[in-house]
Amino acid sequence: MNRGLGRAAELIAQHSSWRERLRILRRAPRSALPRLVLASFASLPPAVEPMVCEIATPDRYEDGLTELAGYLSRPTPVLTTERRSLEHLLAYQRNCSGAIGMGDLLFLHAFVNVLAPNRVVEIGTLSGFSAAVIADAVAQHQRSESESVIVDTIDLSQRCLTDQTKPVGFTIPQLVPRLSSRIRVHAGKDARYVEQIARAGELQLVFIDADHQHPRPILDLIRVSRFVRPGGWVVVHDIDLGSLGERMRVAGVAVEHGSPSGAQWLFEAWPFEKISGGNIGALRLPSNLRDLVPFALAMLRIPSELEPIPTRRTLEAFFAAVVELM
Repeated sequence: MNRGLGRAAELIAQHSSWRERLRILRRAPRSALPRLVLASFASLPPAVEPMVCEIATPDRYEDGLTELAGYLSRPTPVLTTERRSLEHLLAYQRNCSGAIGMGDLLFLHAFVNVLAPNRVVEIGTLSGFSAAVIADAVAQHQRSESESVIVDTIDLSQRCLTDQTKPVGFTIPQLVPRLSSRIRVHAGKDARYVEQIARAGELQLVFIDADHQHPRPILDLIRVSRFVRPGGWVVVHDIDLGSLGERMRVAGVAVEHGSPSGAQWLFEAWPFEKISGGNIGALRLPSNLRDLVPFALAMLRIPSELEPIPTRRTLEAFFAAVVELM
């Protein structure tokens, strides 16, 4: 599967003239404009091919753990109690339309299990299923009597998009009852809220699964990057959503919630280390966050998937976040 190159690179190349580069800076703060112009014209590393580790079925889980551990230079986790709890999450996933796919669940659980972070921040809570998956994997490496927070999950909405009668995160108590007190749900917040709950360079891992309309996934990544340690990881969901939607349309199948390509373009164009798990992928941040700035500005050359007013507001927020990296 070719994950490193794709439509994103084509779109960036199509809008690479000096006029296009300057056009996207018209909403940038004047005080930062000279630095942003230089960054916009800086040479951009080409997108790279990802390491591929797709864990499509439960019987591939242990192999996936071994592959990820080898790539990340981490010890392979010893399977103990997580098998039973993982089977519980898989059983729920098979019977719930609002949960992430099986392969996504297995990759996310395995990646967190191998990386063994103390705490993970999630952007985009929805029902809380993925927060439960992350918490279960984190807890494998902590004492059972511990009461420390292991997941902070953030969502702009108060109500779950797939069931407006229920609050975001409503499945957490039933999925991981012994861990629910260690998962904090922050409703009505966006990625900017991370600065309230994390120190600069603290986190090993952030999971982004919020608004997939370009350029919001890259905005979320830029906003959280300051709070991830150098060389840390950001896992992004729905990196095949745009292509999936196109295949469904060609087949005459209705796409219920749309199929924006923002997460897919972000993953495709990423010029640093990355791992593909199918419809989910892990992006390794550069050791110097300033190296993100030329890439972020290049991503803005891709036409927005948002309506005009949200696009303007997102661009203003985008430049504010980028300036903080410079």
